[in-house]
Amino acid sequence: MSLLLYKKITSQYFATRTVVIGPKWVNQAQFAGIFSAIQEGFYKENGLSVSVKEFDFETSYLDDLLSGKTDFTIMSVEEFLTYVDQGKNITAVAAIYQVSPYALVSLKESGIKDPSDFVGKKLGIKGGKLEEELVYRLLMNSFGLKIEDSEIIKVGFENSELEDLKTNKIDVVDLYRTDQLYYFEKDNIDYEIIYPDRYGINIYNDLIVTRNDIVQEDPELIKSFMSATIKGWEFAINNKSKAVEDTLKYVTSDIYKDPDYQLYILEKSIPLIKPDSNSKIGSMSYDGWDVIYNTMLKNNIIFNDIDISKVFTTRYLE
Repeated sequence: MSLLLYKKITSQYFATRTVVIGPKWVNQAQFAGIFSAIQEGFYKENGLSVSVKEFDFETSYLDDLLSGKTDFTIMSVEEFLTYVDQGKNITAVAAIYQVSPYALVSLKESGIKDPSDFVGKKLGIKGGKLEEELVYRLLMNSFGLKIEDSEIIKVGFENSELEDLKTNKIDVVDLYRTDQLYYFEKDNIDYEIIYPDRYGINIYNDLIVTRNDIVQEDPELIKSFMSATIKGWEFAINNKSKAVEDTLKYVTSDIYKDPDYQLYILEKSIPLIKPDSNSKIGSMSYDGWDVIYNTMLKNNIIFNDIDISKVFTTRYLE
């Protein structure tokens, strides 16, 4: 009997476990693997009924996780380590993006082509995100510069990144290269883009995180959830049009209802999720984590000694 047939038969006799995941941004193709895992029945095959608690600005996805409103959440590495530094009982079980989708964009007319051009410029941080301030610091450090040589400006979400740049409120701003560049290209805007990974700065992103009590008491739940999630991402990568169709069933924000936009996001995400044919979706390494941890410690973003080997695990990816 095949494993798939076995799962289908046994799922008829065992109670389905309800699971809720809370992503770190509104529903769109950044999370296509999860939506495909739901729509294509991969979670159901593993005895799970999974729903997505969509991001909103009024609630904290960390608070939702810690209070039990969600069982898993998605966050950046910098957020995660900051919370661990604060004593939060959470564990990272996968990193969907092996290469961070974060990039820095400026209008071509600004003359900003590399981090050495940041001196005297207004560096925008969309939403005041910790991870982007860290990236700015690391990029400038690589050129022997200090963050104090520039002006950090936190900008909100009331305007788009393009609008912020056009009004000269800022000279450069962070964005997801997989997402917001769509409008730059659609409107034929001449821009410069700085990819941190090309300067040796690569940070995992879209960590899948759960509570320590689930790790201790229900490891089979995590294993079932992750195996179906990875299968969902494999499906999305190999069936992009269907994955977009699956995703659009969950999109509520008007700006993301364009199928072409969703396909753009997915296609730009795939090389970052699976950089090569040998890459295992979700994988993490101690060395990758250690570099991030020590960088944050050195820059006084976190303050406590943390045993990195105990805050993440890949055992549920096997």
